[in-house]
Amino acid sequence: MRIANRIVSILIIAAGLFLSFQSSKFDYMVDGTPGPGFLPFWLGISIALVALIPAVKTFTKFASKLANPFQSGDFKNFLIVIGSATLVVIVTPVTGLLVALGLMVGVIAKLMGTQSWKTVIGLTVFTPVLLFGIFVKILSVPLPKGIFGF
Repeated sequence: MRIANRIVSILIIAAGLFLSFQSSKFDYMVDGTPGPGFLPFWLGISIALVALIPAVKTFTKFASKLANPFQSGDFKNFLIVIGSATLVVIVTPVTGLLVALGLMVGVIAKLMGTQSWKTVIGLTVFTPVLLFGIFVKILSVPLPKGIFGF
């Protein structure tokens, strides 16, 4: 298990660094605001740093004593998240990114066991509002809009 963790961690670190490197093809800043290269650069750095933690842990004696961290239901959750993210990519041209991400969060919340519809609807509505405030209002980053204009 230790070697598999090490290999996967190194691959994820490489993918994060590759993402950051490729983001240099885009403008980091445009007219004093974050440009199209800003988010991919920091996302790649963040991915690489987070993946560095399990990579370092594989070199300790403690890592060999760990049990398998994956439970039987984890694969289902993985498929829910990957499927939802794929649907975001598909529906964004129609709905816009904010609506698509809000729907994704709501679907993930419901499929992963949230029983309260109030919570699911709250997350579905609150997520796009929060992202709009952060990216559009504070950072002045334009987000992809759908055919409905939002």
